Amino acid sequence: MALGAQSLMRLALALLGIGLCLAAESDNEIFAPPAGAAFPKGPVRFVARAVGDAKPTVDGKPVPTESPHAGVLKGELDLPPGAHEIALGDKKARFFVGEGAPAEFKQFREHPAMQTGCDTCHAVRNDAWRFKRISLANVCSQCHDKATFQKKHTHEMGVIQDCQMCHAPHGSTAFASLKMTKDKACQICHPLK
Repeated sequence: MALGAQSLMRLALALLGIGLCLAAESDNEIFAPPAGAAFPKGPVRFVARAVGDAKPTVDGKPVPTESPHAGVLKGELDLPPGAHEIALGDKKARFFVGEGAPAEFKQFREHPAMQTGCDTCHAVRNDAWRFKRISLANVCSQCHDKATFQKKHTHEMGVIQDCQMCHAPHGSTAFASLKMTKDKACQICHPLK
């Protein structure tokens, strides 16, 4: 049975997504706050994946965190105005708190699901902290309307099973929580010739 071009693309994207997820799980990663973000005065949410006994620091000082599951850290950072650096192992992110952020920092846009809690999207599956469903598109479609998806993305939601290829699910400094410009995001699968 021969696979059509669209089926091959779906298979390739699924395998790429699985490979990226497996590779990424072996590294520390700071999901929030992202590098280059500016926050108004007040608490800043911290979310990270920590490998081994990695502990976060802000400006060289330990950060109090809680862990909803092994390898997952979260907390709220109550910081004075100014530039700060958060570190987790070899991962670092500079961000700004307060008014008058320098031009290198852009306003952080928190994903609304962050306000309702981790279990909006995550659950423990197979003794690991995962998304509630295997297909991330099915997790995201709990809130994002599948009917309007194609108007913004030029294809159906099922074509790309991992929304994280282009979007930062905890929030970002870009419109629609994009990790890159829309043109660059499209070129992941549709290279310019």
